[in-house]
Amino acid sequence: MAFAVLYLPLIDAFGGSRGEVATVQAVLLLVSGFTGPLVGWAFDRLGPRRLCQWSGVLAAVALVLASRATSLPWLILTYGLLAGLGLSALGSQTNMTVAALWYPRARGRAIALVDLGTGFGAFCFIPLGQTLVTTLGWRATLLVWAALLLLVVVPLNALQRRPEGAGAARGAAEEARGGPALAGAVRSAPFWWLGATRFFGACAFPLMNVHMVAFAIGQGIAAATAATALGAVSLVSLAGRLTTGVLCDRVGRAPTLTLAYASAAVGIGCLVLLSATGAPWWLVLYVAFYGMAQGSSGIVASARAADLFAGPSFGAIWGWLSLAVGPGEALGTWLGGTLFDVSGSYVPAFGFVVLALAAGVIAIWRIPPAMATGDVLRR
Repeated sequence: MAFAVLYLPLIDAFGGSRGEVATVQAVLLLVSGFTGPLVGWAFDRLGPRRLCQWSGVLAAVALVLASRATSLPWLILTYGLLAGLGLSALGSQTNMTVAALWYPRARGRAIALVDLGTGFGAFCFIPLGQTLVTTLGWRATLLVWAALLLLVVVPLNALQRRPEGAGAARGAAEEARGGPALAGAVRSAPFWWLGATRFFGACAFPLMNVHMVAFAIGQGIAAATAATALGAVSLVSLAGRLTTGVLCDRVGRAPTLTLAYASAAVGIGCLVLLSATGAPWWLVLYVAFYGMAQGSSGIVASARAADLFAGPSFGAIWGWLSLAVGPGEALGTWLGGTLFDVSGSYVPAFGFVVLALAAGVIAIWRIPPAMATGDVLRR
């Protein structure tokens, strides 16, 4: 998410259009999504500790190389492609898989608690990134991020592990009751509806997260204030993620996603009103409504996926479902910049986001709420 504070400085540095520079992040997101099956395969075979540590080292090397970029193609190769490979295993896919396997009776809440780190990290690193970019420049900022990967992420993942003993036995029991292998899951309709849910959510949220700072600056908001607002979205998302997890377990997956996406749509409407009126307090309302929905897609989808596909093959199945995320994120990120280049406004891009959210809600409702693991094989 911190690419948002690099976006305008990279435009100034390389002289590209917004659509061209957004391609850097689009490639990173596309690579991260396409490596979902590879991450799932590696998770099942290497475990989260080795997977995350090796990926952290690769991402740090990529950021160092990106800091020396002299052209957009070089930045796309290093930041987009190479860092995308490294960061793909450090995102929500791995952490949510661990949480879903450890706590099958409270998956929504467990996944939400684990995912609090995502929201809190974004809250810290977006304003920090803006400060670093302003004071040191974007190249030095990438070096700082590389150092933090090596000094914080790699050592902390020495403590990461999959459930053993009771956790492994629980997974084997679920498989014995009909937990599908990858081939069986892919042949089922719920797998594809879940993939559609992930795709449309991926189209929507990264578009907003990449372009919101540039939009706010265009409305006369100071750069530091705009970055703080994006960071505040992640702070509010801490409450939103917890609420999503609790509602997931109590009212169901599809109703929870519907409420979350409705809140996001209201927040986006607040940005349109900011554009129409110029009143900065609309930005505050955007932070509140949109922030409550931030992170909801992954929490709901991973909980529903575990309901359907829990078992020893879940890492691989969730990895293939994550394959839908990269194309969605890349499309949304690129389309946001391209629609601005064509129209001179972000309002058409915001309209696209609302349509994508509506499509995601329709997709998850296509899976019957009561469907569980055994039902998948019969479909």
